[in-house]
Amino acid sequence: MRAANRLLLLGFASLLVVAVGCITGCASLHESARIDDPPRFETSQPSPNSNMVSKPMVALVLSGGSARGFAHLGVIKVLEEIGLKPDLIVGVSAGSMVGVGYASGMSAQQLIDASAKLDTLLMMDWTMPNLGQPILRGELGFIRGERLQAFVNQLVENRSLQALPRKIAVIATDLQSGKPVAFTQGNAGMAVRASSAVPGVFVPPLILGKLYVDGQVSSPVPVAMARMLGATTVIAVDVTFPPEQSVISTTTSVLFQSFTIATQRIKDHELRQATLVIRPEINSSSQLGFGDRVWIIDAGEKAARNVLPELLKILQNQP
Repeated sequence: MRAANRLLLLGFASLLVVAVGCITGCASLHESARIDDPPRFETSQPSPNSNMVSKPMVALVLSGGSARGFAHLGVIKVLEEIGLKPDLIVGVSAGSMVGVGYASGMSAQQLIDASAKLDTLLMMDWTMPNLGQPILRGELGFIRGERLQAFVNQLVENRSLQALPRKIAVIATDLQSGKPVAFTQGNAGMAVRASSAVPGVFVPPLILGKLYVDGQVSSPVPVAMARMLGATTVIAVDVTFPPEQSVISTTTSVLFQSFTIATQRIKDHELRQATLVIRPEINSSSQLGFGDRVWIIDAGEKAARNVLPELLKILQNQP
């Protein structure tokens, strides 16, 4: 269980993925999943006539960060207490799951209760990866992601993104172009699945003829997309893994650190466009697991309370 958990949360460690994949053996083989109601999306240049830009908006941007994403729940708890309701939620990777749940109308406590149902096995629908062998026709990852998709759809009672009470944009990366894409309509579970498809670990879902991977690859804290979608005020919650906390002692850790450094530059650029940045203090030299959820949620709550005057100022200026 611990090894599987580390695989899921580590991400982008392709050598480790290959080693684990060879051990797990055969599973069902099929093409990247297609669905009848795929998420439709605005591109990185959304139309200025979009209904998302009809009035001044406060956007809540939730970053990726694997299990560190539980801190988003603590932040939402404080926003709920003071009555600050964002007009738009933009989530990526771990933040996309929290964001979709929040956009569905769930309270902070309901989200926290739902998070207790998460475990590693929920995500582990293994499949045979394509390792370049001509005999075995595998897929582009080790985990299909269908269980994650089903969990999210159940969480939102099978409603589409556009049917949720709060406006939501789920960010994924177009694997061919490398550009971030904001899903604003269609199947909520598939959107989160695309946003969370860690390359080399999850099979990239195929949506309208394009493959998508984790939104963190192109936009770890999607402030720029929130601005493009019309946000005039942006509250960004950054729970990405800071490279300075890494312990570099294995080949896997070198790969993970390299990805962290690369995305750090993108993140720093985007955060300069935020009105307020909330950074929960999550000190850990390793990837965290679902068992750490309680103290991570508390860290998010504490970070939000530390900037309470700024949040109240945003609330006072909200239309």
